[in-house]
Amino acid sequence: MSEGPDRYSEARRSIRNMVDDPVTKLLVSSSHLTIPQLETLLANSISYEKTVKKEYRRLFRPSKSQISRGSYNRTLIQAQNNVIHAIYTILLLGYVGLFDDASLQPFLELSDNLQSYITERKDASQTVEVFTELKGRLTETVSALARRQSFKDIL
Repeated sequence: MSEGPDRYSEARRSIRNMVDDPVTKLLVSSSHLTIPQLETLLANSISYEKTVKKEYRRLFRPSKSQISRGSYNRTLIQAQNNVIHAIYTILLLGYVGLFDDASLQPFLELSDNLQSYITERKDASQTVEVFTELKGRLTETVSALARRQSFKDIL
């Protein structure tokens, strides 16, 4: 990335492309993150890698208008807390015995499928078919987990 305004516009374009991806939209719609929170996490990550001073990290976020440092920091803290809570929820379910390794296996496979989608989406002719299949598997896997039978019966 070059220095100056191009550095920010390139990062904003990259983040916008990630957020506009159909799989990202699908996942965000059912996650505990909002689009601005995801953009802020991505902006923070990219700017951190580029060793940008904290006061300028907000410039990496692809907002229609400038946001204040305070707003950026509040959104970042909210996003980080949502991610931390999600991780603790999974750990809690495993600890109390409602999740076991077998329950998590479909998610590991789905994660591999997501990586394959990223690779295959470069081939525009297959993108729609791959996305449709991925969306179906994601919906099926999460729905199966949400059913009571998927949790271990420990009582």
